[in-house]
Amino acid sequence: MTEQPHGRYFAEELVLEEDAEARGRIQHSLDAGESRKWHLVGVSDVPPGRRVVLFWDTIRPSFGRTSE
Repeated sequence: MTEQPHGRYFAEELVLEEDAEARGRIQHSLDAGESRKWHLVGVSDVPPGRRVVLFWDTIRPSFGRTSE
């Protein structure tokens, strides 16, 4: 995961080469996001080819819930 300035949300594009183990690369990114206490809020595949975008929220989302 590369460091770059961002606001609350962060989009991470993974380019999955054919000879690379895609699942391992995705898992590595998920683990890195978890260690930063980021929350995965979405995933999208980007045509054409083997690209995936992970959408992170750097603040725990409330999903409309309140503490009351």
